[in-house]
Amino acid sequence: MPLLDFIPSPTWRDLADILFLTLVAYQLYVWFRGTRALRVLIGLVVLGGIYSAAKLWGLFLTTWAFQFLWQVLLILLLILFQSEIRQVLEKVSPLRYLRTRKRVSRGTLAKELAQVAFEMARENTGALVVLSRDDNPSEFFHAGQTIMALPEPALIKSIFNHHSPAHDGALVLSKGRLTQMGCILPLSEKEDLPEQYGTRHRAAIGLSERTDAACLVVSEERAEVSTVVEGKMKIWDNPQKLSSQLEDWLSVSEIPGPTIKGFLHGAFLENWGPKLISLALVTMAWLVLASPQEVKINVVAPIRYVNLPSELTLSEGSAKTVRLTLSGRRHSISVLEDNEVRVQVGLGNMVAGTHLIRLSVKNVDLPLGVNINRVTPQNIKVILISTVGEESTDK
Repeated sequence: MPLLDFIPSPTWRDLADILFLTLVAYQLYVWFRGTRALRVLIGLVVLGGIYSAAKLWGLFLTTWAFQFLWQVLLILLLILFQSEIRQVLEKVSPLRYLRTRKRVSRGTLAKELAQVAFEMARENTGALVVLSRDDNPSEFFHAGQTIMALPEPALIKSIFNHHSPAHDGALVLSKGRLTQMGCILPLSEKEDLPEQYGTRHRAAIGLSERTDAACLVVSEERAEVSTVVEGKMKIWDNPQKLSSQLEDWLSVSEIPGPTIKGFLHGAFLENWGPKLISLALVTMAWLVLASPQEVKINVVAPIRYVNLPSELTLSEGSAKTVRLTLSGRRHSISVLEDNEVRVQVGLGNMVAGTHLIRLSVKNVDLPLGVNINRVTPQNIKVILISTVGEESTDK
C-alpha cells in the first residue's frame, strides 16, 4: 500500500490525455516505421527517459545539460525532417477530403502502359515510371528534363533504351502526359528491404513513402514487372491484371473520407502489438511526469474555534468557513481527504464584541507535502457575546 500511495490516481482528463497521446505515438510509428525518422524518434524517447530520471533524482548538471540539448535538437529536427513533418501535417489535415474531382477513365493508356512494360521486361530493359496522382511529387525530383509529350509506347521504349542519356532516371506521367524524364528520386531508408531490390526499386519505394504516387518498375536483371504504392511492392505476372490496376490509378476520383466503421476496425482489430507498446510507453511517461508534477486546488475548509472563554458564546454572524488554495505534488493532493484540512482559531483572552482576526499559515493544519498558497478571506469576523448578563437575568 505505501507504494500505491505514490502512484497518482488518474482523472478522466488524465485518461483522455493518455489515450490521445497513445494514438499519436501509434500513428507516428505507422507512418515512420522502417525509416530513419523512426530511429530518431526512438532515440528521442530514450533521451527523454534519461532526462526524466535525472530530473526525478535531482541530478542538477545532467538536467541542465539536457535542457540545453532539447533546444538545439528542436531546431535540428525541424531542419532535417521538414519533409516528414509536412507529410504528417498533410495526412491529418481534413481539407484533403474536401477536394472534388470528376472521374476520368484512361483505359487505353493503362493497357498500352502495361503492354510496353512487359515488352521491356522481355527485352531486359530496366524502367521506372512515376504515375502522379493527387499529390504533386515534383519537389522530390532531382535533375531530370522537362518534356511535354503523349505517352506513346515507342517513345517510352526509346527513353529507356540503354543508349538513351535518361534511361537510368524516372519518367513522370501526369494528367495523361509525359512531363519529365531522367529524374532522380529519393531512395528508401528502410533497412529490411530484400537484397535483390536495386536502385530503381528503392527509389520507387522512397517516393511512394513520401507521396501518393504509384510507381511502375521494370527489373533489368530479373525481367519482372512490379508496382509500388505507399511503400508496398507487388509483382505482376500478366499485362491484363496490371492494366486493370493501372486504369484505377490513372483515373481521377474523390479521396474516400474516413468512416466510423473503418475507424473502429482499425482501432480495435489491427496491430495490437504496437498499440499496446505505445500505450505502455505513454502510461510510463505519464507516471514519471505526473507524480512529481505540482498542482493547485481550491478547497473550502470549516473554521474550528478553540479556547473560547466560558463567559462568552459565539454569535451566528461569525465566519464559519474559509477558502484555501493548496499546492503540492499530484500524489499528495490526490490522496488528500477533507477532514485532513483543518483551520483552527484560538479565542483565548478575547472579550465580548466584534473582532477581525487575521489568519496565517499557523492557523491551517495540513498533511505533509501539501502547502498553502492563499487564504480567502485573510481577515475573518468573529462576534462574541457575553453570557454573564443572561445568567443574572435568569436568576
